[in-house]
Amino acid sequence: MDTYGSRRNYSWAVFLVLVGILLLLNTTGAIGWGIWQYIVRFWPVFIVLIGIKIILGESLLAKALEIFFTILLTVVVFGVAYIQYTSKGIDFLPQSVNDWILQGGSGVFNLTKDNVQSELSVAIDEYEDLTERNLVIQMGAGSMKIVEDGEIQKYLHIKQDHPRIYEDSVIEQSERDGVLDLKFITASPKNFNLFPNESSYDISIGQLGLPTTLDIDIGAGSGELELEQLPVRDFYTKVGAGKFSATFSKFSIPTGDIFFNIGTGQMTLYIPERVGYMFEYDLGVGKINVEGRDISDFSTGRGKYTSSNYKDVDTKINMIVNVGVGSFTIKTD
Repeated sequence: MDTYGSRRNYSWAVFLVLVGILLLLNTTGAIGWGIWQYIVRFWPVFIVLIGIKIILGESLLAKALEIFFTILLTVVVFGVAYIQYTSKGIDFLPQSVNDWILQGGSGVFNLTKDNVQSELSVAIDEYEDLTERNLVIQMGAGSMKIVEDGEIQKYLHIKQDHPRIYEDSVIEQSERDGVLDLKFITASPKNFNLFPNESSYDISIGQLGLPTTLDIDIGAGSGELELEQLPVRDFYTKVGAGKFSATFSKFSIPTGDIFFNIGTGQMTLYIPERVGYMFEYDLGVGKINVEGRDISDFSTGRGKYTSSNYKDVDTKINMIVNVGVGSFTIKTD
């Protein structure tokens, strides 16, 4: 019995033949090379094919099923990619199927950039005689930049760009005893989306004379905070798998509680050179870097770190830093 022949993986041979045919169409000019930017976004299909092979085993029936699923999934991927690339349907397919794919497949094949741009704000004439502002920002994914703007007649102004199929962003707002509570929740998917487009948010904080507490929660996105004049009281930051940087001047440096909770993400804090700092930390397998020096090189678990200038400067901050497998970095300028 030819045991070598029984072990041949015909499904991958079929896959290579199909890919070769498409490459031949590319080289002859029948189909443009740009189709590959759509095809490669279906890379999880390769994992599905591997999983099917493991489940079915090595029997003759299994090999036949492997070939069937390989042809089926590969043709489906090539077909969807071709329709999206050419922006026209395939003649032998029902028009309803072509239209469904071109419209994004109910949000599953979100291969074209179909974003909406909008603005949200809280105007100053909505609230009067305020003494304090609490601002909470929650972003699951995307990118955002938070800045101050003393020219706008708003407590908060947001320019956003997110996929049309997402649930809209919201600003929850309330006021009590002169304290304005604002909570901005970014747009989120309504359902499963195979290839979501990037969301972005430009957030401007107005009325710079109003003391403000900031609470920022980032999931898998990235963000930047740059403040020069805004008086910040408490500052809370949670970074899941994303990346965030916060830059403060001597006028905006927080005067109250400062807390960082870093999961697998990265957090960088920029503060003036003439600011002393002390922080208690709980460090897992991640890193805490202070002025180019890794605390993780000589300490893990719980501990405390004090800057060399802490006793000599007038401006000081105390922080609590929790790091899992991510990183927390302090830089001065």
